[in-house]
Amino acid sequence: MRPQIAELLLDVRFRGKKDPLRRRHPFSPDIAATNAILFSRQYTKRQKIRAYRQWLETNQPCVFGKVAAKNKSVFVCLLEEDEILRMRHGDEEVQETIQDYRQAWKRHALDGLSSSFLLLFTSESLVEKEPDDRLKEIARRLLELYMEINPIPDDTIIPQREYVFLRQSGRPNGKNLVKFATLPNVFCAQGDGRWWQDHRTPGGVMITSNALGHFTYVRQRISELADKDRLWALENAMRTIGNAASGSDSPRIKHCPATRLVPRTETEPSPLRESSDFRPFSCHHYAGFFHTDQLIPSAFFRSERDPKHLDKFEDLSFSYIWDRNSDADHDELVAGVPATWYEVRRNLDRLPDFANPESTDGYPESQRARLARWLEERLAERI
Repeated sequence: MRPQIAELLLDVRFRGKKDPLRRRHPFSPDIAATNAILFSRQYTKRQKIRAYRQWLETNQPCVFGKVAAKNKSVFVCLLEEDEILRMRHGDEEVQETIQDYRQAWKRHALDGLSSSFLLLFTSESLVEKEPDDRLKEIARRLLELYMEINPIPDDTIIPQREYVFLRQSGRPNGKNLVKFATLPNVFCAQGDGRWWQDHRTPGGVMITSNALGHFTYVRQRISELADKDRLWALENAMRTIGNAASGSDSPRIKHCPATRLVPRTETEPSPLRESSDFRPFSCHHYAGFFHTDQLIPSAFFRSERDPKHLDKFEDLSFSYIWDRNSDADHDELVAGVPATWYEVRRNLDRLPDFANPESTDGYPESQRARLARWLEERLAERI
């Protein structure tokens, strides 16, 4: 029988090895400052979430995530170590809590209020430990409880996707309800100062799902995806890869940045305008030392700051963002596909009646505040 996440946390607290890197390379100032707030008892959860959003706005490479954080459209589920350890029924209640927040996010997304979900697990003892198998098992268990998939092996791409919905008016063919697929990514505090710096986070472990297609529709205020919208999304995705965090010591870290743009060959066509900063780079693929679609990249969970050897993935795709003719993932991930109210209800089946997704009154602020209180009460009942 596999250990529960509370057991994994206690094991790493009492038996985990201190991260030797921190003696030579303390956490970056931005991480240290945010950690100080996240681990302090004098701040409320809402204040901690506000501090984390401020970190996201300026310190993550993802352009979409930065904009979402600035607009307060990242839906955050903050779980603290003490809360998980106090849950009487272990993983069952951890999963119930995550699913409550996951569905509340989808209720916000339905009316265009959020395109990103973020599960942040904070632990002062965890951030001090090296990135080893113990950390990997905690990240894996959080992902399994979030995705409701068990098990999630190392270095694999699972077929199951996350779906988020968007209600629209005036969409062609009367299809006013669309859904978008996304897959989560894992971030850890231990990435700070290591080759995978672009997947670092304050606090401990963070899992995020960013629905690119949903974000594009909401941000551009469109009801149908045009070529200019696809190219806007492509340029920002390329900017995200180009922004892959390098840190002040990057010249000495061979594998940093962990992902990078690939020069465009002379014969490779590009849909980007001649004046685009990204015209010299391939719009079909990019390269990386981990696969961005794998939920548990095992290369992260090694103590070395910069391993002597890492496998390189040369053909990570940009095509799904803009090439509607040759990439099968384009419709689900970017353009959106028609959805039904049955699908929406099935994805929001744990929410209270007052958050009825089919309400013609939309989703007013008073209802959102009521749902936030419901989430807090549900968590309080479990600890």
